[in-house]
Amino acid sequence: MKQREKLAAGLLVLLFPVILLVSMMDAFGPSSTQHHRALYNEILPIIYDENEHEHIKRMKATGDYGECEIRPPVFPDHEITPTFSASYPGSGAKMTWVLIEAITGLQTHNDIMFDNTRYAVSTKTHYPNREGTLLKGEENVPRAIIVLRHPLDAFPSYFNYLYEMENHLENHSTRAPIQAWISWRDAHFEGQLQNWQHFVEYWMDKFSPADRVIICFEKIINDVYGPIEAGRLAEFLGRSDGVNVHPPELIPCIWHKVVKYKDSNNARRRLESMEGLAKFDIDPNSFALSDPSRPNSHRDGPKYIPPYNLQQLNAVKSMLSSLLDKYREESSLNPVLRKYIHEAEMREEEMRKKKEEKRNAAVL
Repeated sequence: MKQREKLAAGLLVLLFPVILLVSMMDAFGPSSTQHHRALYNEILPIIYDENEHEHIKRMKATGDYGECEIRPPVFPDHEITPTFSASYPGSGAKMTWVLIEAITGLQTHNDIMFDNTRYAVSTKTHYPNREGTLLKGEENVPRAIIVLRHPLDAFPSYFNYLYEMENHLENHSTRAPIQAWISWRDAHFEGQLQNWQHFVEYWMDKFSPADRVIICFEKIINDVYGPIEAGRLAEFLGRSDGVNVHPPELIPCIWHKVVKYKDSNNARRRLESMEGLAKFDIDPNSFALSDPSRPNSHRDGPKYIPPYNLQQLNAVKSMLSSLLDKYREESSLNPVLRKYIHEAEMREEEMRKKKEEKRNAAVL
């Protein structure tokens, strides 16, 4: 008996370090969320194929995107994996957060209300732009949606917002006069260009490819690419613990109702959203409630393509090319940058042609 006891004691001594090591590995190893995320790959851009996406083409032609119901979003009664929704000012942040709510049925919030809790499906932010806020506890947010819009279009859209604020006008209501745009452009162009580049670098470097998805504004509003891009967004959101998204077959309908929506049921939705906020002791008047009736800008005023001079167009190309060199291996960002460079080149070529035509007309 004593010999057995000695043998058991010896085995315990030998096994103890192994048990301790396993316990330490379990304690300091990846959390269930980290392990879950490690199973995923990057969500790459989808190349449109007429055969594969025949149903999208048919929807566009007929205007029939199917039937779906978008209910007012609610705050979840359970913890979810928090996600940032980052965009440069003037890049469709409002539309994106309404689309996120429609896809998930869960409420979003912004960086003003961020308190490191997990009761919202995403947090809208413009950081590191001055319109955004460096958030305490942001290191605990493991995922990000990065919404990109061509800087040549984002800058004037941002200026329209500043013009509205300066003149005490309703947000997304007024397009600034062209002379006001030109004056602001010339005074702030270099700074805005640096800020846009810094924004892209900050969010690209902060998250690994599997933990971020790049959503292209130009695609999300496009009649053909829009439903496809919304599908990528839904897939990414569906990877968050505690988040359930609508099935893929309903995403085109949801996209169409949000991005192309015209009717308004905002009064009922705002009331229900305010009731939801009250449960968390949040002042509804300080919260940026989303509006499904106006997910996109409906600015009135003189319609024009915001002009740039040749030097500014060349500076945009140079900045985009610099980013392309830095992120050449990034499969999601690379095609977006190439497209933006091409569009800047096209605008530059068009401007040169117009100048040439004016010179020829003057000679005649």
